[in-house]
Amino acid sequence: MRPRVLLLTATLLAVLSGCGGSGNGAAPGGGSPKASKLVAKVEHATAKVEGASIVGTAKVTEGGRPGERLSLRYGLVDAVSGVRASQEERLAAKYTTTASVRSKDVSIRFPKPDTPTDYLLHVVLYGPGGSYLASSDSAVFTVR
Repeated sequence: MRPRVLLLTATLLAVLSGCGGSGNGAAPGGGSPKASKLVAKVEHATAKVEGASIVGTAKVTEGGRPGERLSLRYGLVDAVSGVRASQEERLAAKYTTTASVRSKDVSIRFPKPDTPTDYLLHVVLYGPGGSYLASSDSAVFTVR
């Protein structure tokens, strides 16, 4: 069972990396962005089962261009089949950017799914009009 899960996880991560993996919006290179460049990152997504809930976290970095409205959303992916397990992405937070670049850890808590299997948490940062900016996926976790 273990090699199958690892193979499926690797396949799923390869597919999701086409969605951007942990992207760095408009400030490539990790250097100090100019004030007019939008910085948008989602990193280090984690998820674990706590009782009847799933608790996730992600580090969000945003800013650089003042006045941009961003939304952070999340969803569950069935790690075995690679299919989205949640009906739709849910809103975790909203941001209006400033010239200052800020990082913060965001916590997400939601009810554990009814179907026991392996999952991963997909956390996405969207820009104005719903444009994709960055995302991060947790490691695979098991719901029993």
